[in-house]
Amino acid sequence: MRSCDTCPGGGNCAADNLAPVLAEIYALYASGTTDKFAILFALSDGSEDLFERYNDQVSRVCWTRAALECIADQVVGRSYSGLDKSAYRQRVREILINAVSAFATFPWYVAGLIGQAPDLFEAIAHRDQQNVFSTFLSKRDFVKLCREVVYPD
Repeated sequence: MRSCDTCPGGGNCAADNLAPVLAEIYALYASGTTDKFAILFALSDGSEDLFERYNDQVSRVCWTRAALECIADQVVGRSYSGLDKSAYRQRVREILINAVSAFATFPWYVAGLIGQAPDLFEAIAHRDQQNVFSTFLSKRDFVKLCREVVYPD
């Protein structure tokens, strides 16, 4: 996935450090806490510290990368036992829809979900130790799914 032009890499990369914060925001949003201020007040102290530490040096590219990293972790972190291809696709679609909604107030490029979908596919496939993701979704299908989520009918 893309990094900003000034990315220091390693442990100092703002995107890598903010991805867990976005994961917490995603979890709060998915559990029904959708108010921006309620989410901010519900963040753990560690997430608040990371948010304050990196927020002023984060570009839109960093936010986008953090969001995509979070999405990859969410897709791989779910249980899919017993699902067929259609149900699996629907589950991934729901994760993408929730992520787009949860991160709507952050300055990320939601269109990056489409432009970086092939890289996101590879990131998910790399994390997926059971190869469920690439068995049920081809890269082309995943790009189409991302496009459907960003640009619904």
